[in-house]
Amino acid sequence: MVAVGQAAYAATGNLPGGTSIAVTISSPASNTVVPQGPVTVTGTASIGTGVAVKDTALTYVLDVSGSTAGACSNTNILACEIAAGKALNNKAAVPNTVVGTVGAAVFGSNGAPADVRPAGGEQLLTTPTTDDNGNGTRDIDEVLNSAVIGGLNEFTGRSVGSGTNFVAGINAASAVTTAQSEARKIVMFLSDGAQSNDVTGPAGAVPDDTTYYTFAVGGGASCNFGNYNASLQAIADLTGGTCTAVPDPANLPDVVPGIIASKLVNLTLSVNGGPATPITNVTPGLPQTGPAQVNYTVNTAPLTSGVHQLCVTAHGTDGGGAGQVTECTTVRVNDPPVVTIGGPYAGQEGTPVALAGQVSDPDGPSLTTNWTATALSSVDPGATCSFGNAVALNTTVTCNDDGVWTLRLSANDTLHPDVVKSTTLTLSNVAPNVTISSPANGAQVVRGTPVGVTAPFTDIATHDTHTCTVDFADGTPVVNGTVAQGAGSGTCTASHTYTGVGAHNVLVTITDDDGGKATAIVKIVSYVRAEAWSLSANGLLTVAKTPHAECPPSSNKTTASLTVPGLASVQALHAECTMDTSTGRTDASANVSSASLLGGVITLSDLETRCIANEQGLSGSSRVGTLNGQPIGTQPATVGIPGVATVHLNQSVNGPNGQYAQYAVRVVTLLGQEIVVAGCRMGF
Repeated sequence: MVAVGQAAYAATGNLPGGTSIAVTISSPASNTVVPQGPVTVTGTASIGTGVAVKDTALTYVLDVSGSTAGACSNTNILACEIAAGKALNNKAAVPNTVVGTVGAAVFGSNGAPADVRPAGGEQLLTTPTTDDNGNGTRDIDEVLNSAVIGGLNEFTGRSVGSGTNFVAGINAASAVTTAQSEARKIVMFLSDGAQSNDVTGPAGAVPDDTTYYTFAVGGGASCNFGNYNASLQAIADLTGGTCTAVPDPANLPDVVPGIIASKLVNLTLSVNGGPATPITNVTPGLPQTGPAQVNYTVNTAPLTSGVHQLCVTAHGTDGGGAGQVTECTTVRVNDPPVVTIGGPYAGQEGTPVALAGQVSDPDGPSLTTNWTATALSSVDPGATCSFGNAVALNTTVTCNDDGVWTLRLSANDTLHPDVVKSTTLTLSNVAPNVTISSPANGAQVVRGTPVGVTAPFTDIATHDTHTCTVDFADGTPVVNGTVAQGAGSGTCTASHTYTGVGAHNVLVTITDDDGGKATAIVKIVSYVRAEAWSLSANGLLTVAKTPHAECPPSSNKTTASLTVPGLASVQALHAECTMDTSTGRTDASANVSSASLLGGVITLSDLETRCIANEQGLSGSSRVGTLNGQPIGTQPATVGIPGVATVHLNQSVNGPNGQYAQYAVRVVTLLGQEIVVAGCRMGF
């Protein structure tokens, strides 16, 4: 520590009044190597917290004249004087105090020094903290507390009358200060009134080592009532002190302790012996009344390469005057590294792009490097990049979204802030890939049955999001599929029910959030089930469909003849049903050469029927050669046979759910017996 000041105390870390003052530099430590630029200096400064030089003595002088019984915060002026004396003593009693001994005196018409210790005899001096009788109250406080109008009660009673005589007060104080051996003596002199005695003689005779601080207490008091030679102002002026008017006596305890207060005024910084600049970042802020400690932070102006001395000075004052103390440290300034990043770079999203950087740092010491990437433009929020090795100069970068990125290469030599160079990386979008896992290509689905499409997709850009559409290729609008996706993959699903028959090239389209598209196609064949038969009966007698051909799969069946006694005799029965698996078309047909029904009441010949399902819909046709010998043909007709039955010829029937049936002959008897000759049906 380098210490200078106006007195020797400052040189040894004490202010002229003996109060300790100190300053430290916590950082940087001496000979620290630092980067170019400003250097941050931190540390502490304190006042009144270290070992003090106890070269100050105090004497508390109270005015106990009759007028001090005036109002003062619900008590009286004397009570405020007592509180002020005790407040000053509290200030003197702090650890590391500069005060050695204290004494007291009172004055009214006359004056008297106080006996300030409980032991027998007249004892004019004690210390701010002494409690000889061990009752928990400082002895000097007991003395001050005992002050009454006209005198003192402790430790030896004093009676001084109720008038006001400043000269008597000075003489009583002098008895105390003469007994004090400290180099500096301070007298607190309180009064609420005026008097006529000339004070210049007694005050002028006060030794140079003694200073009076006088206080005019109350609204009716004044430092100078007009007769200067009899005033409190004259006492202060002649002894090197000050006079302070305190109109509100309640403020007295807050004002009086200032006569011995120490204060940390400000901190300054100088570089290389240059001009001192104030340090403003101080916590708590300055000035601070002691005892106190503060923390400070200050930045130098930018420093260039070389060795620099940094000095912090703490400036303070106490009752003895101003002083300062200084501490210094040195720093060595180092040059930063030089970075070359290369670029600009370009590539594709999701694909590694090679990077090449260079760093040089001739004066060291150690060196670390690091690549980073941040979105610059046209990059989706949340997208990221990863490096093959972020601390290597030659490495790769892979980003999960297209757009323009900012690449930064930083170098740090542990001294300077990171040296950073930047360039751009422009990445183009890569379209996703999609396949259709279900249904299989060429899958056959029954018309009216929901068919689900599942299309897995992948995207090399793991941050991209996707939508999908599905065209079911049957004239219905394109639909939006449901997308479930993670990082770089997902699935599109959709469902559809075909209402027609045919082959459909289902198209799935995946679109990423940058407009890249991928498609996949699968063929789906929708069809209806079909059947054909030559003879069937329901009612009193039941005859299963014979022969009965169904598709899919395709079938072809023939029965030479069939006789059901009392119902039918049929010759040359044939039925077949086929489906084209590539188009979904189904054909069902039945033929009968001749039939005799209901015991010969109805005779038929040359019957055939056919049902077709294709992209145009469901349709059918039939033909009857003759009915009871009469030619019929292909036109629908209904013939009644009285008392027996109704015969429907070439009948087409549409079911409630798009079903279709075609009958060459359908007979319904009066008893509800139904007979079908050459029938086919689709979509059941």
